[in-house]
Amino acid sequence: MLRTRDVKRRIWGLLSLVSLCAVLGGFGMADAETAPVPPSGLSALTQPVAMPSFNLPSTDGGALDSTTLKGKVVIVRFWASW
Repeated sequence: MLRTRDVKRRIWGLLSLVSLCAVLGGFGMADAETAPVPPSGLSALTQPVAMPSFNLPSTDGGALDSTTLKGKVVIVRFWASW
């Protein structure tokens, strides 16, 4: 069983770690002057391009159809477990 002193020490340690991450994370923010330069051969689009149509299974057993997203702002986050 944990003693009160041990619990307090773990809480302070966790708060310190979170605070450190918040401070260090602020240093990684880029502004317009320090934004990274794209690799050679790549450039930003001059005109918007329509998103290709898709239909994907959702986590609740339904489906997500891209036509339901038309006119909305969509953020796509690519994620992998490796």
